[in-house]
Amino acid sequence: MDSLEAIVPIDGRYREKVYFLEKYFSENAIMKERIRIELNYLVKFMDEVESSKIKLLPRNWRDSIKEIIDNFSLDEAKKIKEIEKTVGHDVVAVVRFLIDKLREAGLEILTPYVHIGLTSEDVNNIAYSVLLKRFNEEVLIPLILKIVDKLYSMSSDNMETVMLARTHGVPAVPTTFGRFIANYAYRVARILEELASIKFPGKIGGAVGDHNALKFSYPEIDWIKFSRSFVESQGLRYFPAFTQILPHDQLSEYLMKIALLDSILSNLCRDMWMMSLLGYLYFPPLKDEVHSSTMPHKSNPTLIENSEGAFDLASEILTYISRRLLSSRLHRDLSDSIIKRFYGLPLSLTCIGIQNLLVSLDRVEVDREAMVKDIEQHQEVLSEAYQVYLRKHGYVEAYEVIRAITREHPQEILKKLEGRIPDRELEHLSQLSPSKYIGEAIEITEKLLREVEEIMKKFTEK
Repeated sequence: MDSLEAIVPIDGRYREKVYFLEKYFSENAIMKERIRIELNYLVKFMDEVESSKIKLLPRNWRDSIKEIIDNFSLDEAKKIKEIEKTVGHDVVAVVRFLIDKLREAGLEILTPYVHIGLTSEDVNNIAYSVLLKRFNEEVLIPLILKIVDKLYSMSSDNMETVMLARTHGVPAVPTTFGRFIANYAYRVARILEELASIKFPGKIGGAVGDHNALKFSYPEIDWIKFSRSFVESQGLRYFPAFTQILPHDQLSEYLMKIALLDSILSNLCRDMWMMSLLGYLYFPPLKDEVHSSTMPHKSNPTLIENSEGAFDLASEILTYISRRLLSSRLHRDLSDSIIKRFYGLPLSLTCIGIQNLLVSLDRVEVDREAMVKDIEQHQEVLSEAYQVYLRKHGYVEAYEVIRAITREHPQEILKKLEGRIPDRELEHLSQLSPSKYIGEAIEITEKLLREVEEIMKKFTEK
């Protein structure tokens, strides 16, 4: 199939940006992981349950099993799909494929024990958790680290870049651009830290979670201990409260944290877009880029807008998946199966959003002069300082007086105060300018960036 024929843009228009995610979210990836889990389980089962049969096996039987895992190819995945067309069950197709592979390897003795005592969800829950864990460690965490690093640098470089803050879209009081960006650096760094601490869950329990068949057939084995040991050997945390399926609680928590990240980054995109509108930021196009089919002068913040849309869509899908998969009828129904197959959609959108945002942060130019000029045109932003200072000196009606003046004469506040307050106080107020009225913005920025540094050290020093 040509990418131009793809139904979903993830595998079409945006394929080049996320092709590497196929190792985590493609059907081939989930098949390969099922193969690995089934064979690892088989080895543990033989070692701890049917060890008396090992003497009948070739000396290199473990190597032969490892080769089946290591050499699993796309062609073999296609064979499994052919089997599935007949049996109508994805995991059963894997089991039949493995039985054939073991026979080919001269390991016929092992075939009765493939998938013994398991339900398909025992394999699937571990496979999904392992793939999500790898995605988190190998892709998502490094991408977020890059975002945090970019925001940290931008904030640090603009520690003293004075900017007019806006509340409700209206001029408020001055702050600094560095302070504004430091907020985002800190918020994203916190999410990064939380995502990195997630312990991905897994379980093994049989038909309804009670190891019924295994306990009946091998009553001498502690199957709870066996299962916990196997799950932990796969790099997961054993989750004890399950039915046929692993409850989605912890995975929903993970996906919701990503949804929260997406929403934060989407808001950053909107804020940067607004700053572009105000003339504070500029996103220059590359030499041959065209930003309008009719207006040659246009230089649009297109990647920021694209990121915003990707983050919003990803957040909505992840929120739905997280909430919906908490529900399962009695001991199991199949409605979760199709939903889990779409993990890759919102997580790919998240990656696309981050990639485009990184490019935008690389390109963006900060117009410090425009920021200062804008502030100096809004002398009324000092009204807060005036009224608080006057109240400090006993002027009870200071707020009302300053409010009345600013609504009538916003650029002439001090002039209108002449004769109303002592000259010494008027002189003190006249020394204040909008570009100097930034409170503790720099101190707060420094504090936030120190905390961001501490979080980043946990990753960069590993």
